[in-house]
Amino acid sequence: MKLTVSMATYDDYDGVFFTVQSLRMHHLLPSDTEILILDNNPQGSHSKTLNGFAKGVPNCRVINVEDRKSSFVKYDAFKHATGDVILGLDCHVLLKTGFVESLMEWWSDHKGEAHLLTGPLVYNDLVSLSSHMNEEWRGSDFGTWGTNADRLKDNVPFLIPMQGMGCFSFWREKAPTPNPNFRNFGAEEWYMAERARQNGGKVICHPALAWMHRFDWPARSFPMALNDKIVNYYIGWMELYGSLDHQRMVDMKSHWLKFKSESELDALIKKAILPQP
Repeated sequence: MKLTVSMATYDDYDGVFFTVQSLRMHHLLPSDTEILILDNNPQGSHSKTLNGFAKGVPNCRVINVEDRKSSFVKYDAFKHATGDVILGLDCHVLLKTGFVESLMEWWSDHKGEAHLLTGPLVYNDLVSLSSHMNEEWRGSDFGTWGTNADRLKDNVPFLIPMQGMGCFSFWREKAPTPNPNFRNFGAEEWYMAERARQNGGKVICHPALAWMHRFDWPARSFPMALNDKIVNYYIGWMELYGSLDHQRMVDMKSHWLKFKSESELDALIKKAILPQP
């Protein structure tokens, strides 16, 4: 059973460096572990250094992704990986000791299954945890951080609605391919959770798979725009639910009308649901 660790990057060499080297120094990776780095800005100022670094890491490949700028580029790993198990990370995530062993042990009991496996997010104090995201809007994002403390104490994997997608795992052959029309940032969490469920899998938090995500940094270069995020939500949820009359779609429109006029929102909906070039 082979492991592929993948991460997408957009001008974040430092994030890639510390994530990869922490994995190699502090975790018992299987000897044939593959590391994929998906460079979403291969013409950027970080790319030359990134490629030089990757050449010194065994079984590491950099794959240039130039067809679009998107947080969904991380899922291009599903096309390029050779491992049975994919561990997808943001390129600024650190993993709790024992993570990899617990991950591979769990998948050894669930080979060929369509689940989305994740774990609790650990905050900077190394004590506070979020086991999942709730089905609620928070500003321009669907999902509010939540903690099921009792289930975490049980130390047994349990079902959750969704989780942040800075750390996730799929059995490669069962990983759902995202819609190719997503651009820029936003709308991943519920979309990927629902895709896994519609594919016959479950969304599972494993208490041993704790991960830390760097949320803040001095300079943010990745493109983020509210209009793009709204379009992403409509692209994804139309795929999931098939009709603007679905209750989730109706509720989402009510939410976005807090940010946009009806005419502005209708134009964005039209952009999302019309056939893409």
